[in-house]
Amino acid sequence: MFEELYREARQRIVGLTMGLSADELARVVPACPEWTVHKVLAHLSGEASDIVTGRMDGAPGHEWTARHVAEREHVPADDLLVQWNESGTRIDALDRIPHQLALDAITHEADLRAALGRERLPDSVWYPTLVWFAPRRLPEVTFKTDLGVIGDGPVTVEVDAYELWRAFFGRRSRRQMQSWPSTDPSVVEKIPFFPARDTDLVE
Repeated sequence: MFEELYREARQRIVGLTMGLSADELARVVPACPEWTVHKVLAHLSGEASDIVTGRMDGAPGHEWTARHVAEREHVPADDLLVQWNESGTRIDALDRIPHQLALDAITHEADLRAALGRERLPDSVWYPTLVWFAPRRLPEVTFKTDLGVIGDGPVTVEVDAYELWRAFFGRRSRRQMQSWPSTDPSVVEKIPFFPARDTDLVE
């Protein structure tokens, strides 16, 4: 599943960002406020390059991702996309890829779509990943969402599925998560893989 998700996300992002204007590339990505559109592409290209070359020192921490951006600060965006496709083709040939790679690409695709004012990522892309990882992350929780019930734990949380997906990756604040129709406060602290945002993000 993750091999296909990663390949398709890469293809969509390349189609979305190839040929963007300088102003669009310099646009701040609200979900990653320290990064512009160009810097997100630098990270995605650098991440793929590191996977195929085995340059994983510091992965998956902040220093690792910061290096991707710093090393590619002056590389034109279209060249980054070409480089990403070259590395991605080698990744496609692997028997298995880390599921985190696909999740990262899809998450950043959603970030880029919002920053560029494009339509939201289709449910068919992100929802299967939510069904896969939510019970693994929180086996004690049953999530009742607009797209279906996920998990079978004794604690029930009612939430919009897209909001839940974005929250897992640190794209929602604690205030936003606490505003869901039915949320156990202890669950809020366990949801994000990355720290929750300090400010609300709506996209």
